[in-house]
Amino acid sequence: MSVVRSLRIRLGRTNVGSLFGLDDGRVYFRFDDEYAKNPARPVLSQLYVVAPATSGSAERVAQAIAEAEAATVAQLLDPALDVNRGDGNFGLPPFFQNLLPEGPLRKQLVGDLGLDANDELGLLAACGGDLPGDVWADAETLDEVALGRLIGQSRDSYEMSSGQVPTPQQTSISGVQPKVALVLGGPGRYVMRSKQSDEQHFIGKLPTGEYDRLPEVEYSSLTLAAAAGVNICEFLLEPLSAIADQLPYALQKDERSFLLVSRFDRDVDTETRRLHMEDFAQVTGTPSEYKYSGTYAAIGLLLKRRSAKGEADVAELLRRIKVSELLGNYDAHLKNFSLVYPPGQSRPELSKAYDIVAYGVYLSGSGHGLPFFPNQTQRTLLTPKTLRELGNAWDIPEKHLREVIASCVEQAMKTWPSLLKALPLSAAHRTRLTEYIQTNPSVASWRKRHPDAEWFD
Repeated sequence: MSVVRSLRIRLGRTNVGSLFGLDDGRVYFRFDDEYAKNPARPVLSQLYVVAPATSGSAERVAQAIAEAEAATVAQLLDPALDVNRGDGNFGLPPFFQNLLPEGPLRKQLVGDLGLDANDELGLLAACGGDLPGDVWADAETLDEVALGRLIGQSRDSYEMSSGQVPTPQQTSISGVQPKVALVLGGPGRYVMRSKQSDEQHFIGKLPTGEYDRLPEVEYSSLTLAAAAGVNICEFLLEPLSAIADQLPYALQKDERSFLLVSRFDRDVDTETRRLHMEDFAQVTGTPSEYKYSGTYAAIGLLLKRRSAKGEADVAELLRRIKVSELLGNYDAHLKNFSLVYPPGQSRPELSKAYDIVAYGVYLSGSGHGLPFFPNQTQRTLLTPKTLRELGNAWDIPEKHLREVIASCVEQAMKTWPSLLKALPLSAAHRTRLTEYIQTNPSVASWRKRHPDAEWFD
């Protein structure tokens, strides 16, 4: 007899489907027929959308849209769709796996809940009321007809005599840095919040023993990125005393700071007060452990074809890549780029930037978290040759891409020398970051053209 645990997946108030697992480790997701056949369905993920061709006559475009919709419906209704299958060892399908918390928070939740470390369905159930974006996962009770539909139509054969067990709510925040979910509890005070809180939502990124003054370094990195023209999330540097009574005793007397980041997927004008989003590991159906396996070329191509802002979002991606290169942010992987779905808008767009950290102050290295193209090393710099190849891949004139890079470097070089003097970096970090920035070929070239400009001390 197969024992089934099932979660009802919603996007906002819309029922989307069932995520269910058996006691032998296999986990599947099935879309509801009603959701799949609804042409006005909200998009759960670009992973499940077949994009239409957009060139040709109006008649041809209309036909392409109709064909793409039919192909999307067929894909949603396919019970054997590979990206809706887990790994067979209690792992979730990639889209849902990438909703789970990572790092210390994940370990803490698994321990607090008494879950097996591999029980990703149980962990998703525990966090199902407070997942990234506007996805909800609630325990559901299935009747025999529903059980038969889920189990009998999947690729693998199951016993038709199946029973269901109940599923056991927490906050899910991705990333390996220690983090806490917070709401504004009063002027200058932040508290751990309940999942249904109507207060303003934040993520608090805490100091860590592994990287000295990490909140200050990330605060400085985001400040520098914004000065170079990157669209950044809202952030502040705050003393740990602002949340001291909510922290473990060892941190309550700590005089260090933490980074306070406003959640752009919360406190918005929707029915649930949440904004749907998905990172590019979800978009591409990539399991979280392979988040370094994508390419920037693929991200840019998807943005051009599917983002409401098209080439403008490709330009924003390019700015972020260049700023990461200048700062030594070696960790810009698939989960560090996301799409958001603004209310009333049928197509997504690139989210604000987050998780930009100048790891160059801690580690020796160069390059990027992802390669630009398949079979290319991650450490490749954004050279003129690579820029030309990106222009060909994205079908964007190389001249336009060069202008984006030139403007980004120009803004950085005109603002960073004075900013670096004022940012809350240690003397050692300031020196190392300054030295790292000046090793970049674009910076050296700019310096030659502007010998009288303010420069780094």
